[in-house]
Amino acid sequence: MKRTLGLVLTACLLLLPLAGCKFLKHPEYSLQIILEDGIWGIPAEGTYTHYELDAIEYSYGATDTRETVEVLVDDGAEDSSSTVTIYHDTVLYARLFDPRGPWYVTSTDSASKSTNYDLMLEGGDRLSGTFLDSRGYQGTWAAKGGKITLTYGNWEKYVYSGDIPDMSGTWANGTAAGTWKTNRGDVDSFRWKK
Repeated sequence: MKRTLGLVLTACLLLLPLAGCKFLKHPEYSLQIILEDGIWGIPAEGTYTHYELDAIEYSYGATDTRETVEVLVDDGAEDSSSTVTIYHDTVLYARLFDPRGPWYVTSTDSASKSTNYDLMLEGGDRLSGTFLDSRGYQGTWAAKGGKITLTYGNWEKYVYSGDIPDMSGTWANGTAAGTWKTNRGDVDSFRWKK
């Protein structure tokens, strides 16, 4: 009796991993690729089927090299060239980055003192325009090839330079310098100086 019970338990223990792996067949999931106009790269737009844990390399660029590509994987920002590992049905969306709109800015000086303010970028296209911040300062901005520069026109000689789509970088005003970073803002909650 003990020997039979032992054999049954051993057989169950050996079959348990097979049941968990669905008899050694990995689950399949879909990878949907969506490309906006003006984007080129691999894989091409379409829906693909992959096994769980497949690592899929992708790389996308802008037809107009002045533009910057933003890649979202399941709505989370990723690099324009990287690898996505399949764990579930996944959507990869590549689009041209548009810096226009509201931003929350944290600016930190060399003494680690931080200042927070709202910033609104406007313009006729994704490459340049004007901005106004919640403190009443304003200026012009220009974006090209993954870089952005914001030049204040009525606040001493502040120039903010950085990378997009991260929207972060460094700033300088004469000998003063620091860093800045942003989060996408909400136009309805902005605090504009009156």
